[in-house]
Amino acid sequence: MKFIYSEWDAFCKALAHHKIYSITAATILKAAQHGTLGSKRFVNLKHDVESSPSKALDLARIEAKYNHCSTYYVQAYLMTDVNQHIFAEIQSLGHEVTYHHDVMDGGKGNLDEALSIYKKNLANFKEKGFEVETVCQHGNPVSDYENRDFFRSDLVQNEFPKQADIMVDFMDKIGREYVYISDVGMSFKIVTNPIHSDKVSEAEKYIVLGDICEVIPELVGHPNTSYIVSAHSHRYNKYVLKAIVRKTVFTIIKTVAKVLFEVPGLKKFLFRFNSITKHL
Repeated sequence: MKFIYSEWDAFCKALAHHKIYSITAATILKAAQHGTLGSKRFVNLKHDVESSPSKALDLARIEAKYNHCSTYYVQAYLMTDVNQHIFAEIQSLGHEVTYHHDVMDGGKGNLDEALSIYKKNLANFKEKGFEVETVCQHGNPVSDYENRDFFRSDLVQNEFPKQADIMVDFMDKIGREYVYISDVGMSFKIVTNPIHSDKVSEAEKYIVLGDICEVIPELVGHPNTSYIVSAHSHRYNKYVLKAIVRKTVFTIIKTVAKVLFEVPGLKKFLFRFNSITKHL
């Protein structure tokens, strides 16, 4: 898996060839709320945008070329005046631009503080022209807090009954099951229990597919199964050599981090590694 634009282009083209088209998570949620979702399969391509908004736009243009409408979950620090035009173009292509939150991290586990951060960021998204209907929590393996717990709380459910977190309550709110595929660890894997993956042992968490080309037979071979396919947009590059270098650096950092994670007192230091991988 090289994570280059031509691979994603080939993937999107292959989906269209098989008459499989992505629709946004917001479209799925609204259809469920209006009672029109039905039992027909859906496919949603989603991206966690944690750095490099321009790369998200590159993927958005590729997807639009093949009539796919995807969902882009953007971290709040990227929703700035400087980046607004990039996300506006992504939205103009038919994609959903919404919030990739880490508010339990930001609030250091305090739900009231997390809610305050969340509301502030929602207001910023709305001010810049992006209505938040679905969100996606940010998984941070070196954090003492679990961002899933935000939408697991009754307080947040009562405050935002029409919103859904793709990794928490989306499945319940649409009343449908689906298979979740992620590029976690720089290869594509089926996440066996996406809603409760924080409670599943590492050995039972994934079914490895491999390269993005392996996702196609999975989707084609199960025509009655719905899928969400998640990819980090910042991992993609135009050139193979650059992609290989970045993937190699990611692998080295991940290996070092695993060793350091076992050393008492070094967990906070690992936040630096987690921050670096957002750019790889």
